[in-house]
Amino acid sequence: MSTFYSHRKLADTMFMEIAGVEYEDFEESQVFEHRPGRTITAEENRLHTLRSADLSMRHADHIFNATVYGGEEMINETLVLSIVTAMTTKTFNKVVANLGWKHIQLPNPVRAGDTIYAESEVLGKRESQSRPTQGVLHIKTRAVNQRGEEVCSFERRLLIYKCGLGPYEAAGY
Repeated sequence: MSTFYSHRKLADTMFMEIAGVEYEDFEESQVFEHRPGRTITAEENRLHTLRSADLSMRHADHIFNATVYGGEEMINETLVLSIVTAMTTKTFNKVVANLGWKHIQLPNPVRAGDTIYAESEVLGKRESQSRPTQGVLHIKTRAVNQRGEEVCSFERRLLIYKCGLGPYEAAGY
């Protein structure tokens, strides 16, 4: 095979992975699974808690956590939201800006060692009213753990470049 939808041919036997799906290729009701899954460790949870200056006792005070919760390491909700959003990057990589999140839900806790999997559904798309080289996607992202329990969901609007109109080709992407 000489060409792939996911890669651009650079030479006879050399290909470059394409960053993201083109705006024009998105359609309402499409669902994209974001892979690979992501296993979250206790150590990255501790580092996130330190970096974000989160002072919630469940995450910052191990004595409190051991006394009240038996020491079970629960993953910080802001880290879960961040990781789930990052998991969508490969699909929605031609984004100009995130225009906002809404309906963020974290119905079940994520524990250290859990692996989460995410998928996004396109709820709608439209041309940008003020930027003719861009469009707006409305997506809903949902994440489940290895047991199939939903751990995070949110809706988001993304401003995304149209085919060939962003900085990607000029940057060699």
